[in-house]
Amino acid sequence: MGRILAAAVVGLLLGPLLRAQVFTHTVPAGEPWRHGCPHCQARLHSAFLPPTGRCPRCRARIGPPPALVEVVAAAALAVVAWRVREPLPLLAVAWVALFGVVLAHVDATVRRLPDRLTFPAAGGALVLFGLSAVVDGEYGHLASAVACALALAAFYLVLVLISPNGMGLGDAKAALAVGLVAGWFGWGIAVAAAVAGFLLAGLYAAALLLLRRAGRKDHIAHGPFLLLGGLVAIALLAV
Repeated sequence: MGRILAAAVVGLLLGPLLRAQVFTHTVPAGEPWRHGCPHCQARLHSAFLPPTGRCPRCRARIGPPPALVEVVAAAALAVVAWRVREPLPLLAVAWVALFGVVLAHVDATVRRLPDRLTFPAAGGALVLFGLSAVVDGEYGHLASAVACALALAAFYLVLVLISPNGMGLGDAKAALAVGLVAGWFGWGIAVAAAVAGFLLAGLYAAALLLLRRAGRKDHIAHGPFLLLGGLVAIALLAV
């Protein structure tokens, strides 16, 4: 229980850092990253934004709602700490989870998953898993993780080629990190992560249709569900 609580506290403390990254990267494709308040034009600290969700200078609302990023980060790290015991794999999964919090918010808002977030997410996890394999001799886990990352990314790439309007290259790149962390626990977990992502996206789309918040031709961001599917699969199935 203590480690779970500690992980949640770390998530809360890292929330303002993640919030700043969400704010910076939540811009449409082709536009420069944001570094200033859109209301008063004050330059904001690139590494920190307060949990209030307001500009420190003019107090206007900017970025995600108050405390949302912090609570999501705390919950994600608590789940990771609950299910992953070994230190280096724990750090690897937590690394991807934190990047996932940022990516999910960005994709849900502007329908993009920036390379400068997806690639470091996968790269950092690969380094940590590699260190774990060297320290503990878990080369089988590493091979499984890399194979699952490539397979899941290839699967999403095929979907992009088949239906470029329904899926983007960013989803295929994010799948590298999801496949890597899920694949560390086995092929079954990686498959479950992919299935969970589509199921969650389908349920969300169905709810929007029932509530008449979206039409049949509307597209929803898939990235948040891909990332959440990975966390759900690890939480429910990883041993």
